[in-house]
Amino acid sequence: MIGSSVQLQYRDWSAVVLPEFGANAIRLRDRDRDVLRAPDSAEQLREAPCLYGTPILMPPNRVEDGTFTFDGALYRLEINEPRHRNHIHGFLADAPFAVAALSDRQIVCVHENDGGRYPFPFRMTVAFSLGEEGFRQQIEILNTSSADIPVMLGLHTAFAEPATFSVPIGQRWETSDRHIPTGKLLELDEREREFVRGGIPGGAPISGFYTAAGHTARIGDYCYRVSERFTQWVLYNGGGDRGFLCVEPQSGPVNGLNRPDGYIRLKKKESVRFWTVISRGGELACQK
Repeated sequence: MIGSSVQLQYRDWSAVVLPEFGANAIRLRDRDRDVLRAPDSAEQLREAPCLYGTPILMPPNRVEDGTFTFDGALYRLEINEPRHRNHIHGFLADAPFAVAALSDRQIVCVHENDGGRYPFPFRMTVAFSLGEEGFRQQIEILNTSSADIPVMLGLHTAFAEPATFSVPIGQRWETSDRHIPTGKLLELDEREREFVRGGIPGGAPISGFYTAAGHTARIGDYCYRVSERFTQWVLYNGGGDRGFLCVEPQSGPVNGLNRPDGYIRLKKKESVRFWTVISRGGELACQK
């Protein structure tokens, strides 16, 4: 189910949010330009919910064998990447959210997870707003269980392919043939250093997991700022010929639920907050 859409407007900015389908901002426009990759139809979005707008991933990317251990208990997630025997991207990208507040330029959406979409109870509040700074997304995760829970969050932010981009990546995670990090960090190659200085996204595949060396990326004429809780970047462009570039902040490394330092331990009744902002600005503006 896609559900009804909500449109936000502030001056030259507009956004379309689907509360009942992952609280996803499936369209963002500035002065009649698409900033995010938007689907042409509901069917297209259902077929690839993580490749349009601002999909929420929890846990992000892959969990090896779909299993992890937390506080002595073994948890199993669905193997939804059977080719590599992994779980991938969690089940929040199409989760139903309720609208808690709404105005012309802001929406607040809430999802109560009882353990069905992630094996721990939590409340997620997602707020989108348009204003002088541009487009802001804020996410709060509240632990509603009676014990600690592990939190990993990522955003599979799909930008309409820009002419150039730069992302402050630090080192690349070496990966196995199942796309799982081996634990070894590698120095960037020459092409990846261009991603930092200023790269061209189209024409060739981009796919990699990286540590974050900063929290502001430049996507064409826009800055993409993320909060410091995001310690990793994932880059992906679907092979280079599909007209998009995913610049994905993550709160921990891929397969982080299987690393003692790969997730945030959230105590009962505590919450953790994340934010991102998309604003106008060329190279100099994004360096501020």
